[in-house]
Amino acid sequence: MNEDKVKLQSSEELKKPVKQRDPKKGRMLLLALGGIVLLAALALGVTWAARAVAEYVELNTDHTIHLTDYTSKQVAKVEIQGKTAVTITRRAGVYSVRELSESVTSQTACEATFANAATLLAESVAAENVTDFAAFGLDDPISTVTITYSDRVLKLEIGDVAPASQHYYVRVDGGDTVYLMRPMLVSMFADGVSAYRDISGFAVSNENLAAFRLETNGEMFEMQHHDKIAGSVFSLWQMVQPARNNTDGAAAEALAESVSEIALSSFVKTAREDGLSSYGLDTPWRTLTLTYRDNSTFTMELGNVDNLGNYYARFDGTNDVYLVKKESVAFLDGATMPALLNEFANIVAIGSVDALEVTVDGTTARFAADRSGEDPVFTKDGAAVDAERFKEAFQATNVVPVNGLVSESEVQNAQAVLTLTYTFNNGEDPYTVEYLDYSINNCALRKNGSVSVTVSKEALEEALNLWRALR
Repeated sequence: MNEDKVKLQSSEELKKPVKQRDPKKGRMLLLALGGIVLLAALALGVTWAARAVAEYVELNTDHTIHLTDYTSKQVAKVEIQGKTAVTITRRAGVYSVRELSESVTSQTACEATFANAATLLAESVAAENVTDFAAFGLDDPISTVTITYSDRVLKLEIGDVAPASQHYYVRVDGGDTVYLMRPMLVSMFADGVSAYRDISGFAVSNENLAAFRLETNGEMFEMQHHDKIAGSVFSLWQMVQPARNNTDGAAAEALAESVSEIALSSFVKTAREDGLSSYGLDTPWRTLTLTYRDNSTFTMELGNVDNLGNYYARFDGTNDVYLVKKESVAFLDGATMPALLNEFANIVAIGSVDALEVTVDGTTARFAADRSGEDPVFTKDGAAVDAERFKEAFQATNVVPVNGLVSESEVQNAQAVLTLTYTFNNGEDPYTVEYLDYSINNCALRKNGSVSVTVSKEALEEALNLWRALR
């Protein structure tokens, strides 16, 4: 078993206020103080001296109540009926939680619970000879803890929070005394199984990542690393869904880095199959699938959010429900299909182009780049053309934003308003992009014969005018 990394406050830390003092030293200090007080009394009067003695005794007296006095080895079992059921046992020094597998059981949390069950502490007595336990929330406890020791069984009931101290009301073995217990101790006995599940080792790796796929409402966006794609490609990452396209390398690497920052907030519960809908996991908001070079996969489904904005999630199809920290998946918040296509799709880089054929309004011009000199020289049909104006038109076309999706069947009879055919200097085959007159407001893009997205005619108009000006 891997070493447990969960960090909880140790039982010794929890018990600091109840540390017993050496009675001999205490008596010596009191005697010394008594001498000082006697002298002070002669000088300042008996009233002040008496008050000083009272304050010293109050501050140095242990008021904490030891409800039990065992060692941790004398605790055999702790059974909790709180937010969820928990049964903790120990065998050969290894703790087991009935409701969890061994691989995710927090040994540290279990050890702390056994230690605090051995020396069960109350801060003070809230009330004695109680007959109405409803006033303390003990008629319907938030948690009931049964502790089995080597020679007895103890029942601890936990009720409401005391308004003044924020400690919890507790009752022991059905008695008529109500005690106050510290919140840290109560959390061990009330939070349920989530307190004993080790999430410290959770990590999403981006090392050797070969493919990234995001599904949203049936729409699929997928990028693959060149190691995963047969043959040469324009860039290290290439979009393969909804259509094959070059991908902005920097954006792709930033996305890969983001997935490694996904972090858990807590474990919620192991849900029944028909209980996943309570968390929005029957129809997930986002499904992220990572594929690695060894063909192993990792799948995360995100559902609803809790009142803090964290997302309910499950992994690899299990029914274990977790909360994922909202800030760690913020990169998926705006991941609609148009937004993803605009962020990651890069039609072509100008530095890789040797020639470009542009057809606008039925007229075709051929542009070429001569890179033999220090700066490239661009020509149109063999005549020199202003380099900055050419670059401006080229870039304006690249940045026209995608605003929707479309299928081939919807644009069968559409005519092209702009056609660009790129010839590359890196050995790639020529690449043709057509902007088709699809609807009143939009043009559809056909890239190397494949149609998948639309762009706004209004957004395209600037690029069209720049190409017209170069004719």
